[in-house]
Amino acid sequence: MAFVIPSFTPCRSALRAPSLRTFRRRWTPFKAQKYHRCRHVPAACLPNTDTDRKQALLDVLSQVIDPDLHQNIVSLGFIKNIELHPVESIPGLFDVSFSVELTTPACPIKDAFQSDCKRLAESLDWVGRARVIMTAAEPKQQTSQDTGVLDYVNAIVAVASCKGGVGKSTTAVNLAFALSQLGARVGIMDADIYGPSLPTLVEPDERAVQFADGRIQPLTCNGVKLMSFGYVNPESAIMRGPMIANVLNQLLTTTQWGALDYLIIDMPPGTGDIQLTLSQIVNMTAALIVTTPQKLSFVDVVKGIDMFDKVGVPSVGVVENMAYFVAPDTQKEHYVFGKGHKQRLVEQYGLVNAFSMPIDAELSERSDNGVPYVLAHPSSLIAEEYKNMASSVVREVAKIKHGGRRTPEVSFDEDSGFIVIKKPNSEHEQQVWPATLRRQCRCALCVDEMTGRVRLNPDDIPETITPKKMNPVGNYALSINWSDGHPSLYPYSRFVEDWEGSSIGETKIDKEKMPAEVPIAP
Repeated sequence: MAFVIPSFTPCRSALRAPSLRTFRRRWTPFKAQKYHRCRHVPAACLPNTDTDRKQALLDVLSQVIDPDLHQNIVSLGFIKNIELHPVESIPGLFDVSFSVELTTPACPIKDAFQSDCKRLAESLDWVGRARVIMTAAEPKQQTSQDTGVLDYVNAIVAVASCKGGVGKSTTAVNLAFALSQLGARVGIMDADIYGPSLPTLVEPDERAVQFADGRIQPLTCNGVKLMSFGYVNPESAIMRGPMIANVLNQLLTTTQWGALDYLIIDMPPGTGDIQLTLSQIVNMTAALIVTTPQKLSFVDVVKGIDMFDKVGVPSVGVVENMAYFVAPDTQKEHYVFGKGHKQRLVEQYGLVNAFSMPIDAELSERSDNGVPYVLAHPSSLIAEEYKNMASSVVREVAKIKHGGRRTPEVSFDEDSGFIVIKKPNSEHEQQVWPATLRRQCRCALCVDEMTGRVRLNPDDIPETITPKKMNPVGNYALSINWSDGHPSLYPYSRFVEDWEGSSIGETKIDKEKMPAEVPIAP
């Protein structure tokens, strides 16, 4: 390609005229291409003022869409500090710089944002080089918190199992350090007073607990802030329930957490006083549910999800520990405890983020030695899965806090006989025939929990069945009480078109089974 070479003005710092070799080195093909484009674009088509140039830059950057918040980054207010710098050697050409301020420094797609912004900015005829600076918003004061030490904690994530011995604390610790590796400021609170695990799982930089201005200073390890009753008092906690709740309250609300992007709370097992007290003390953002393949764990997990739903905390994912064992000689996966119920949780509650963690002797050994696995083996497959888990939590929290997780409007139209569904930010209405949806129930009465065999006979459901009561459950599902007296729970992903993780193919209206006089939904 032939480039148009203009007359050259030497650099101000040059003491003598540049040689032809120096000239060619400075005049890169990129600058030549930009000069060529500027020469051949009519001046009337180029912005004449800095205000116009900044607006043109914002217009082109509005093509970048946040996949979780479903809006462009300009409308979201992410673009900050636009600066224009004229390129002296090429009239009409400007180098630009600007910041992209994300909701969290741990954003898993920040590199994609940066490359897309740079590419789009440099696609403008008048832009030479674009410098994109990735930043994150500082945690804002949480006006809904009643405790001053939590005022600058952006999000509080509970890691819960409702049953002991399932690897919940190991999950909480590795999740916290994986979030830190993504660039977030993280703290972890061990809320189990009777059996604190954090002192065993994490060896802090300094063991001594310090007090300043009436506040407990959290211990630290690799930049992650730590607090546990086991650090304060290594002796056994012999207390009754009300006293335990009071101790936990003091420990959580007197620790000087400072500014954090995420505070991970390692919940004690169960659904009693401690869990309810925590829900009342702090405004939890989300919950991550931990289980094992055994049926007993599955039953307790369901109770935990229901508990969080009742206190208004959305469950954003499920982790199945001890899911399988990989034989070191054959690399074959062996499901020691069976296939488990992770998929059932996904189908019944719409938890699209599901992770299976293997049985690994090294994971147990590192935990016993006080070194989180993600620090000891950052490049391993297990550490990579913990990082994927952390990325999912980041994205789900962003949806919750910034309007990305909104439920559809679901109603029953008595005139047409259809259930009508309207998605957020959409004028399109979807219609579902009630009998079809009733036949898709996946509760324990309709589907065998162990084998997955369908117990419900579709022919037993009359076409005249109707919903008597419909209520949203968290941000992920709809509860329906049917006219035949049966209660059902449906994740939105199973019956709402184009919903996240949607399997709408299972619940499309079966036109062959509908009576002839029933109108067909468009």
